[in-house]
Amino acid sequence: MESKALVDEFLQNLVFHPTIQQLKLVDDKGISVAVHTYDVLKTSIKEMKKRYRTMENAAKEIDMFVILVGVIIHDTTKATLRLKNNEISHSNLMRNYPAQVRKEAEKILKEVEKATKVEILDGKFEKIVHIVLSHHGRWGKIVPNSREDDIVHLADKYSATYHRINPIGAKKIVALMSKGHTKKQIIKITGQTEGIINDRLKRAKIYLGLKNNQELLEYYYQNKTVPNGDYSFSRRIKETEALLKKVEKNGFENLILDNELLEYCYKMKNFK
Repeated sequence: MESKALVDEFLQNLVFHPTIQQLKLVDDKGISVAVHTYDVLKTSIKEMKKRYRTMENAAKEIDMFVILVGVIIHDTTKATLRLKNNEISHSNLMRNYPAQVRKEAEKILKEVEKATKVEILDGKFEKIVHIVLSHHGRWGKIVPNSREDDIVHLADKYSATYHRINPIGAKKIVALMSKGHTKKQIIKITGQTEGIINDRLKRAKIYLGLKNNQELLEYYYQNKTVPNGDYSFSRRIKETEALLKKVEKNGFENLILDNELLEYCYKMKNFK
């Protein structure tokens, strides 16, 4: 069994590492990379429960420490590339330059090891790095080759597919229209682009079979609401809003440092 204090110290240093903190500064289609990172952790836990029914069963097959650390650092290049105004995208890097992804992941881990005066077991170190390298699945150069890789890849894919979205729907936009606000004013009030505003109105009109914004406004006057779109899109809006509120209320760091995987991390040997 690993020392609880040792695991906590390592994770604390990791989460407050400058590169991990930068994840909060980079927006990725409506949510920050930090929010996405927490979402991937939450979804990874959900995926393990789906596969193994209980976390106790999952812990017999899955290295929880590897999953947790791998998730925390899996998207760091998305932040570092953007903040350095690098023309290469994160997806391009994953697809064509995995050596650079490896270099950054290893650098972060070694810096945290140095700060906490511990060394991750060699096998675990490599498994963590491989999670980072393979989290794009078939869309990356390196593909998953372990249970841990597969779980994080699926969680990342789910989060990217359903929760990388500006969580504003037609309901909020039409409510502003009903108060006499122009499109320019709505853009300023919501902080959204004209493209996002038009897209959300279009989705509602298609779902209701309406021809124009005036008909949409009339529907709102009659029903005091409008749908955000079809069931799937409305669910995405609702889930992403809830995700953002949770991270805002509790804090990215607190959510990462207080999760279901920790009790299992304490029960295994992680360091030399």
